[in-house]
Amino acid sequence: MQAPRTETATFSASFRGALLAVLALVFAVISIRAALGRSAWYDEYYTFYVSRPAQPFGAFWASAMRDNHPPLYYLLARAATWLGETIPPRRLVNLAFAALAALALWRIGRRRPALKPVLFAYAVGLAGASPVIVRMAELRSNFLAYALGAVTVAALAAFAVPHERMSRRATVALAATLALSFTVHLAATVILAAVAASFGLRLILARDWPGTARLALVGLVAALPFALCMAAQFGTISGNTRSFWIPGGFTVARWTIEMELIAGVKANPVLTVAGLAGLVLTGWRDLASRRLSPGLSLALTLGAGLALAIAALVAIHLERPFVIARYLICLHPVVLMILALGVATLAESLGRLVHAALDCALVIAALVSLQGQLQRTLALPGWDTSAAAIDSDVRACPATAVHAALDWNRAVLDLPPAENRAVVPFAYDFVAARHGFALEPPASRRMASGCPTLFWAEHVPGSLPDTATIAARLRQLGYPVSHGELARQGDGWIFTAR
Repeated sequence: MQAPRTETATFSASFRGALLAVLALVFAVISIRAALGRSAWYDEYYTFYVSRPAQPFGAFWASAMRDNHPPLYYLLARAATWLGETIPPRRLVNLAFAALAALALWRIGRRRPALKPVLFAYAVGLAGASPVIVRMAELRSNFLAYALGAVTVAALAAFAVPHERMSRRATVALAATLALSFTVHLAATVILAAVAASFGLRLILARDWPGTARLALVGLVAALPFALCMAAQFGTISGNTRSFWIPGGFTVARWTIEMELIAGVKANPVLTVAGLAGLVLTGWRDLASRRLSPGLSLALTLGAGLALAIAALVAIHLERPFVIARYLICLHPVVLMILALGVATLAESLGRLVHAALDCALVIAALVSLQGQLQRTLALPGWDTSAAAIDSDVRACPATAVHAALDWNRAVLDLPPAENRAVVPFAYDFVAARHGFALEPPASRRMASGCPTLFWAEHVPGSLPDTATIAARLRQLGYPVSHGELARQGDGWIFTAR
């Protein structure tokens, strides 16, 4: 059914379209700056190594299937190697994912015109969400999971409606979206499956048996690729995580989830305050009329899905440590859709000028969030921080000897999958070559004459041994070191031997 096109509605749609265009442009510019300017970290070198086009597809596929998550992102990363020979330009593939997600949301709005006010607030919230730029600016699967999660939540809200027959096109689109969402990241699979289950429960409570059967069939079909992946990967994942680096326990899971949710609602305070006010208004109206409105029903369904997702994440974490902040990125679309429902309700009760002012305030808050995220993202430590310091020393004294202190990466080298044993030295060599200095061969024990001898340890966050301990260990490894100086650089350190 087409929404009425009154003059006010036409103005509102045009005005919101202009606001979204400005937001999209700023989002793209900030995303590009962050992607090209952020220093790469270890997990990105892992993706870069596994997806490199030089290795045969069979070897690539074997490496991808030894990872702890489904292989879709590695396939896309390998397909995007034409973007550049280094990590920063390849991150721009995430901008394509963002554009496709925006297109999907626009299509959903076209199919469900009544949902457009909600989708406006939802899109603004998604663009300025707390983790969006840092995840955009990395060659990892988290942003793809976020984009697919955003579309999945919107598609469920639009098409899994009690007593409304889902069209064939909507059924296929929802099945495809869920199938893709389930094959990117295990945490995303858990969260989005829980949300989909909550929509199934909503249909059951509404006694919409045909709708329940259709959504169940969609879910089963969508889960098939994931089931096939797990049939091949489950044993490997179980072995990889038997002794894992993520800290376990209920307290860790609880605080990690709580802090991620708090960061999410603080990212756009206008959206949060307006959304909560709108939800209160909806609840008050429903209480007065003694009936549950579709908007509040949808918000409660999403809330139930959020609660179910959190319960599932904690349960898995108690069995195998699983919960870290970046894995929780698909919680944000659920929260943002709940708030967007409240914003849309509040906006309906406002006059035209106040309504326009609220829309402007939402976008301005998102822009402020994006700018803050850009600064924080560019300030994150990476391998280039320590490599730049070494490059400066080598330029000052070209005969400087530089050794990769691989012994301090033992925890990562010994961590499954087996690719870690190749990725760590690859990352050292790749970064050194980018910064224009050479590393000594692993068997070398050469000490420079007349120039410093540097021992470089990277990706050792939280590890800062004292100089005596480092010197003693280097002597055990065969280096004639008596003492030296130690400097922390980002998540690494440089020991200058004397």
